[in-house]
Amino acid sequence: MKLSVDIDGQTMEVALDSATNSAQLIYEGRRHEAQVSEPEPGLFVVILNGRIYRCTLDRLPSGEAEVTVNGERMPVAVRDQKHLRRGAESSGRSGGPVKLIAPMPGKVVRLLCAAGDQVASGQGVLVVEAMKMQNEVQSPKAGKVIELRVREGQTVNAGEVMAVVE
Repeated sequence: MKLSVDIDGQTMEVALDSATNSAQLIYEGRRHEAQVSEPEPGLFVVILNGRIYRCTLDRLPSGEAEVTVNGERMPVAVRDQKHLRRGAESSGRSGGPVKLIAPMPGKVVRLLCAAGDQVASGQGVLVVEAMKMQNEVQSPKAGKVIELRVREGQTVNAGEVMAVVE
């Protein structure tokens, strides 16, 4: 999965590889290889350039997030470029419903809203765990969740429709 990550004002491109629990990071014009593990829920250990980073992710009530790296808190924003592009194309063509698609195989660990709830653009709708990492699936537009096709604990396949926002 390819992501764009903004950490404390610095943007990097990240490519995650579930088979090897590794990540390719591109920042400051250079490519870096990192090993990523989740020894306990919500705690990620990243080994990058021979250094070990203990990371936790906190979701704020505003929908934004902060990451704590070795005790230092900093704002973070994560964007799945493929997912956002697909959502923008769907919402840009018409004012109709947008399907929220599973970015990769995984397990639904949390529903953040229910059918009938109003959501803002970029607001989290549900969380899917894949490769021991939790990925928040966000609404690409403001609207109403008209359908949730999954439940907590359900396994999903890549490309499966999990929710519909209108």
